[in-house]
Amino acid sequence: MALTTDQYLEKIGSFGRYQITLLIFLNGLIFFWFGWPVMIVAFITAEPAWRCVANSSVCQLAGTMKPRHDNYSFRCNISRDQWEFVDDFTSVVTEVDTASPRTYF
Repeated sequence: MALTTDQYLEKIGSFGRYQITLLIFLNGLIFFWFGWPVMIVAFITAEPAWRCVANSSVCQLAGTMKPRHDNYSFRCNISRDQWEFVDDFTSVVTEVDTASPRTYF
């Protein structure tokens, strides 16, 4: 006769300290193994704030434009030499080669 799940757990010692430790360790391992790559995307693709360069004839907005600002996408319509990133924050977004822009299509 085959054992039921409850009978099997009683034979091996039920759900004791070792099983609890193993459960916590493996769940923690899975959290870091699968959770970290998903969360890191938010940090490596973050967009920093930008502002118009001094004495620009095209870009005449005052202040810094952060991602939720009304004029944040204005920089898409002007050339790259008319605006600059505000601080030294680096991400995938700021690592674009601006010296020789290329078109990929």
